Order: sequence, then C-alpha cells, then structure tokens
Amino acid sequence: MVINVLFLKSNIIYLLFFLGCTTLFAQHPLYVQLTEKDGLPDIEFYGILEDSKGFIWLAAEKGLYRYDGKKFKNYTTSGKRALSVFGLHEGTQGKIWCNNISGQYFTVENDSLKLFIDLKEYTKGQLGEFDFYGDKMSVSIVGRMFSVDLKTKQTVEVTPKNKLISYTLKKQDTLFFLEDNVLKYQTHKETREWSTLPINITPPYFSKAFIFGKYFLHQVYNRKKRESTFYFGADTLKQIKDIKFDKDQELIRTFKDGNDFWLCTVNAIYVYTFREGKFHFKAKYFEGKKVTEMMKDSRGNYWFITSGNGIFIIPNIHIMKYQLPKEDENITALEKINDSILIFGTTSGKTNKINTITAKSETLVNSHFRRVNKIAYNKKDEVYVSLTNSSFVLNSKTFQLKPNSRVNKFRFNNAKGLSIINENKFIYSSFAFADILDKKKEQAIRIGNRRSYTNHYSKSKNEIYVSYVDGVEYYKEDLKPHAITFKGQPIFGIDIDETSDGTIWISTFNDGIIGVKDGKSVFNYNITNGLLSNQTSTIKGEGKYLWVVTDKGIQHLNTQTGNFKSITRTDGIETFNISDIAISKEKVFFGSNKGIFELDKQKVFKKHKLPDFQITDVYIEDQKVGNKAAYELSADENKIQFHFHANGYQSEINSIYLYKLIKNGKKEIWNTIPKGSNQVTFNSLSPGNYEFELKAIQRIEGKETAVKKVEVKVNAPFYKRWWFVTLILLGVSGYVMYYYRKALSEKEKEKQRLLAQIENEKEMVFLKLENLRSQMNPHFIFNALNSIQDYILLNQKNLAGDYLGKFADLIRIYLNHSSKAYISLEEEIDTLEKYLELEKLRFEDTLSYEITTKSEINREEIEIPTMLIQPYIENALKHGLLHKKEERKLTISFILDEEKHYILCKVTDNGVGRDKANALNSKRKKYHRPFATKATQDRITLLNHEKNKKIQVEIIDLFTEKNIPSGTQVIIKIPYRKL
Repeated sequence: MVINVLFLKSNIIYLLFFLGCTTLFAQHPLYVQLTEKDGLPDIEFYGILEDSKGFIWLAAEKGLYRYDGKKFKNYTTSGKRALSVFGLHEGTQGKIWCNNISGQYFTVENDSLKLFIDLKEYTKGQLGEFDFYGDKMSVSIVGRMFSVDLKTKQTVEVTPKNKLISYTLKKQDTLFFLEDNVLKYQTHKETREWSTLPINITPPYFSKAFIFGKYFLHQVYNRKKRESTFYFGADTLKQIKDIKFDKDQELIRTFKDGNDFWLCTVNAIYVYTFREGKFHFKAKYFEGKKVTEMMKDSRGNYWFITSGNGIFIIPNIHIMKYQLPKEDENITALEKINDSILIFGTTSGKTNKINTITAKSETLVNSHFRRVNKIAYNKKDEVYVSLTNSSFVLNSKTFQLKPNSRVNKFRFNNAKGLSIINENKFIYSSFAFADILDKKKEQAIRIGNRRSYTNHYSKSKNEIYVSYVDGVEYYKEDLKPHAITFKGQPIFGIDIDETSDGTIWISTFNDGIIGVKDGKSVFNYNITNGLLSNQTSTIKGEGKYLWVVTDKGIQHLNTQTGNFKSITRTDGIETFNISDIAISKEKVFFGSNKGIFELDKQKVFKKHKLPDFQITDVYIEDQKVGNKAAYELSADENKIQFHFHANGYQSEINSIYLYKLIKNGKKEIWNTIPKGSNQVTFNSLSPGNYEFELKAIQRIEGKETAVKKVEVKVNAPFYKRWWFVTLILLGVSGYVMYYYRKALSEKEKEKQRLLAQIENEKEMVFLKLENLRSQMNPHFIFNALNSIQDYILLNQKNLAGDYLGKFADLIRIYLNHSSKAYISLEEEIDTLEKYLELEKLRFEDTLSYEITTKSEINREEIEIPTMLIQPYIENALKHGLLHKKEERKLTISFILDEEKHYILCKVTDNGVGRDKANALNSKRKKYHRPFATKATQDRITLLNHEKNKKIQVEIIDLFTEKNIPSGTQVIIKIPYRKL
C-alpha cells in the first residue's frame, strides 16, 4: 500500500491515497431472486416447466404450484400419499404430469389435480423417472423399466432378463436407455444397440446421461474420488477432458442454449461453449447454490430453481454486473481509458480501476473525503479526478498520482462537470460558476457566474456548451454567451453530449431530449415519438447513435432514423440512477448507485414478445360467473366487471391495455387502463346491446395484440320491453276509447238527467202550485172569509182585522216558500202555527193542537224541503178530525236522529180513523180527489230521485185497547242539511 499526502494551499488539509489494493471479482448476469415476499410458497424445488399457455409449473417440497406471473396456486388432491412432487411433463391436450416418491402419477385436468395411476407395487418406494412415447408412458427405476398404456393403464415390465437398466431418455418418439454399459434405443417397432460406453458402470460409479439434439452428454461419477468424467458424441461417445468441475460437483441437470451448455451442479452452474469439437469454459454462476434445474421461458427469461435458495431469474443474459465490494457499489463517476480499463469513483471517496476482461478491480486512491464527483481523461496521459473538497491528477499509464503544482494551483474540487478541450485545457462547472482552466498559462477564465450543472466541448465546432441554473448557453471562440431556447423558453439541461453529425443533444427534466444545431433547437424526442419518459438524465453519443437514460429505462437512439431500442426493468436492471456511461467497441458500461453494469451492444436488446393475455374472470353484480363469449343481464343486473391477465414473469410491465364499450354499434374511442390495473368495471349499464373490446399494446415496439371481444346484453325492465309497451299502448288506446265512450255516455246521461231535472223542476213547480192550491183551497178560503165577515157584522173590528192580518201573512208565507227548495225548521214550524191558528177558527174552538221539538234541536240551523209537512196536517184535519164533533186533538213533534242525519216529524190526530173517513168521503155526491196528498207523494218521489238518503213516510192507524179506531199517526223521516 502506498500513501501520498498533498498539501493544498496553507491549510492543514490532506488526502490519504491507498494504492495497489487489488481484489479479484467476477461478473455475473443481473438476476432477480423470488422469495417469500414475492409470494414464493417454498424454497426447495425439484422441477420447472413452462406450458403452452405461458404458466410456470413448479415441482416443490411442499407440492405442485402454478405461477401466472403474479401469484402462485397450489394443486393437490385427496389420497395423495406424499407432499413433494417431481418429474414435470406437459402431455397432449395441455395436460401437466407429475409423480411422487410413493409411486403415484398425477395429471392436471380442468384446473384440478387428479390421480392417473398408482404404481407403488412396481416402484416399491423408489422415485421413478418417466416420459412418453406414442401412446405409452415409460417408467424407470434403478435396474427396472416399465411401460404403461395411456388408454387402458395396463402396466408391463420391459426390463431385459438379467440386465441392469440405469436410466431412460426420450427423443421425440424414441426411448434411449442404458442397459449395463450399452446405450440402446427403442421405437414402436424395434430395440437396437446404439453405442457402448468405454467404461463399465459398476459401484462406486454411477452415471447420468443428457440428450442434446443428436448429441449425448454422459457423466460417470466416482463416489470415492468425488470426480466426474464426461463422454460426449453422436455416433460414438468419447471422453471429454475440457469439462472440469471442482470436487463434489455432481451434475444434476443440463440445459443447451445455442452453442452454450449450462451444467447445473450441487454447488454452482458451469457454462461451456461448444465450438470446433471442443468445450470452452465461459462462466461460473450462482456459486454455493444447488441449482436443481434451469429453463428458458418463451420471453427469454432464464429460470433457476434451487434446493434451499428459492428461485433465481435472469431476465437478460447479456447484462452483466461486476461483483464489487459493497462499499464500492455506489458509483459516482466513470471514465474509459481503453477498451479494457475503466476508472470509477464512489461515494466513499475511492478512485478505482477495473479490468473489463478479467473483472479485476484495484483501488488506486482511497480518499478521506466524502465522494468522487467527476473523472475526465485527456486522451494523452492524464486523468482528472474531482472530489467533494479536493482534486488530483493520475497518470493514465502508471495510474500514479502526478505532483503537478500548476494543476493543484487551480483546484477543480466539487465539480458538476468536466470536459476536455485539449491536453492543457478543460471546462470546469461548479456550484457557483463555469471556468476554463488552462494548465500551461496557469490561469482560469471565467465564462459564467452562476450555478452550472454540466458542460460539453464540441471539437468539430470548437464550441463550449454549459447548462446553468437558468438555461443552456453556448460559446464560440470569442467566449460570448448565446442562449439556446426550446419553444421560446430556457432549457434546463441535465447532461450534454454530441453525435457524429454535429448535433448537440441535451437531456432535460421534463422535455425529453433536445437536439441543437447552430444554436437552434431542431429535434425533440419525448413520449409521443418513442422516448419511454420525458424525464431524462445521463446521455452519451456513439457515432450516429445516442444512449439515453430515463427514469423508466435505458434507450438506444438511431439519430438518423429516429428508431429506439429499449432496456427496462423487465431486463433485470434494478436502478436507473446512472451517473456515467462509458462505451467500448463491443460493450457499454453504466455506473450507478448499484454498481457497474455491462451491456453487450449487439445482443442486449431482446425482441419483446407481446403478451397473449386472457380474460380470466367475469363478475356480475360482484358474483363470479363462468367465462363466456356473451352474457345476458336481467333488468336489475347492470354491473359487470372483467378481469384479465397475461401469463409469464413481468409480462405486463411494458404493456398498455386499452378498452372500449360499444353500445348498439355506435363508434367509440379506445380508453387507456391505468398502469397496474387488471380489471375494467362498468357499474350502471343502461339497457341495450354492448360489445366489450380489449387489447394490449407493447409500449416499446408499438405492437398490438388481437382484440378480445365479449358481447353483453342488458335487458330492459319489463315496463320498457316492446311487448309491455305494446300492451300499454293497447291498454291506453282502449282506456281512451272507453273513457271517451264513457264520457259520451255520461254526457248523454247528464243530458237526460238535466232534461229529467228540468222536467222535475217543472213538475215541482206544478206540485208546489198544487200544494199551494191545496193549502188555499176554496173551503179554507171560504171559511176564513166567513169568519172575517162575521167579525165585521158583529162589529168586532179588532178580531176581524187580526184574523185578516193572519190570513194575509199566511198567504204571503206560502207564496214566499213556493219559490224555495229548502227552508229552516224554524220557518216551517212558524208557518204551521199560523196555519193551525186559522184552522182552529174554522173548527169553532173545538180543535186543540200542540207542536213540540226536542231541546237538542237547533231549529235555525236545520233545513228541510218546503211544503212537505203541511199536506199531512191538512189530511189529518180534513179526513180525521173534521168528522169528529168534540175534543179534536192534533200533535206535531220533531225528533232529531243526528247519527243518521234525519229529522223525524210525527203528526198524530185523535180523529175517526182512515177507514171511517174513507167511508164518509165515498158517500159524498161529488167525488173528492185528494189533490194535496197525491201532489205531495209525487213530489217526494221527485225529491228522492238519485239520492242516497231518501224521504220516507209511514202512516199508522191508532186503536184503543178494545180495538176501536182512535186516530191516525203519520211519521215523516226527512234527511236534513245544516246551514
């Protein structure tokens, strides 16, 4: 270790540089480890398989699992005697096969695990290796081989007598097996010898064989020496000495990828390339891990299952990470010296060198200051290193510190940007200014007096570009500033570089990348024309190409065609916090907060497979229903939800899903589904016919999947369906017709009623006149006038005048009442009293009468029809009391039936009775017609017409105890109304 101390100015500030600290670290492809936090259900795995639908199947210690890229699903069944499963295969019709150590063989059908056959009597506790050829399943255990008919399940042993079967292999429809030390093959027609091993497989040896196309790789393992010997060939097997393992590296599985052979052992994976008849060692990965099997899926991801360490995935085999010490992984600066040497700085203050061929890392300077900010190489022999509080220069040939006082005089510590102009000059951007430092003249030329972020020197134009806090400016030889704008606004640049056509490229915070020519912004790439994100950071020109780092990926832009190639998180890169980029002939190096990444420029860009997504689940009113091409919803079911998913690891990261819902054939635009969402919900569909369409677009290459379509019919409520509407229309039409007919009928009835009413009114007028005439009959008038005459002759003028006044009043009241339909009970009683007073004179004071009412009757509030009671009183006088000579009595009483809304009027006389009265009347010479009685009856009939409550009249004949007629009682039941 060499320590150098540099004194800066008069301060007692020093740096400690640690030189010569060398560590050998390898490279390893970037990988992702699936653990329990990712939902991994186990850490012990025995088999892996990708099926034709893109599902990943895992045979594990805890059972059989299926992985769709997001979650793991366990498959088990009743009667399964062991938890662990082995031997994954995909058979015909997409059936997944597996077995267990108890001799049970299972298939997955209709998304459930089912027992196919139990061979415990044959395998006797040994784990059988099995495969398929034709309509048979071949099962082999140590020393024995069986054949199972897949249709009948008939099982027969096919082991040759007195022979030892070591293993079986399948190639298309041919089975290869090792019988003693002779490799044979079996078809449907014959069994033949294929090759003989040059060594007898007897204990302590055991052997395994692996088939690669027309080649076999055969391992013979010696347990005593713990060593492996390999044989390889097509027609004959020859020993291969190029494949060498460490001791105890028993081969478990193999995998061929192009010319590369991946050999999975109990402690590592060895990668060999086969060319020109020889195996060449390429790499050793996952050291210390027991990888039980590996697989390359349909999207180019490499899967490694382990015993005890879960699952590792290498998304892109052409992205390598240098395995540096943990304290050296946070890279802040990176500079290429040549195609095999990189200089890099860290946040811990180390300046390191790394050999990109051997992956050998060496600490050149270990500073006591916080971090290395920038490194620049002047292409001659000097490397400028800027730290937080200091700076120094390294010799690019010896990588020793250069004690150059002139450089130290012009410190360039805490640099935001360093750009080489020539061997003596470089541009220095800091937190407060931008300078040109000239070592030869020992001077600093200030070109800007404000915070600057980065700078660039264009050799082709001899121009300087600086990004300041308030925009980007460029300087020609006169060093006068010229502002560069974009859409009339300042450019806030993060990094600046140049391509071979002289275009200056500026990365920005939110405007993507901007291309500048002659001080004008002429190009702009953003998310609308290929850029993954408008937020860009580090950029690096390479001929006509430009490497661009965004917050969502690394992109390679062909500036002549405008085409992008992209590397995203699906390639395994865990960070896009890239501090620097260095480019060699075949490789690109990225310094980041997670270490140094190396990309193979020619092979790193994968052709991203567009995920074949499926609509996985459908929910109607939050209830899961089966998947169908069409759905019919009832009127009260208007919520439907579609779930979709693309199988495979990280299959949807670079995909955008779009949907549209077409109603009744109307054109609709595509709607984008938010990133990370795998469902579309429609909460309130109105009645109609819909077509739900869904598709995926690959964001990087713009490819589209076929459109998935589902038809949805939402039935209208019964009251909106055509048959119901038709019925309603018919019903409304019928009702309208009925209504108008009824209205016409009502009008006709009203017309008839009005005519009848007019007729009734005429009749009522007539009857009133009849009543009036009956009340003013000649006999009554004659008697009244005679009485008046007698009073006059007897010179009783006062009585004559009084009688004449009462008679006039009564006539006036009758005439007044004849014009009214109803009068109050008070008026009716007053009229009756006046009438009876006059009638009493007629009977020469032999008549006594009484009118009574109950106290609860308010005679002024109750109204009854006019001229209704008087005719019955007249009948009592004329027919009952007139024929009696003495003690003529008449009582009139009024009783209120408030509950039934009636007035009961009782007219009672103590006359001769109706029978005798009728007999006396019939002897008269001139027939007497009872005008008043008949008129009153007709009038009652008219008054009762179309009334709910009717006037009722009841006539009762009165008799003594000896059954002698003693009078008559008339009960009149009159509906009343209140004022």
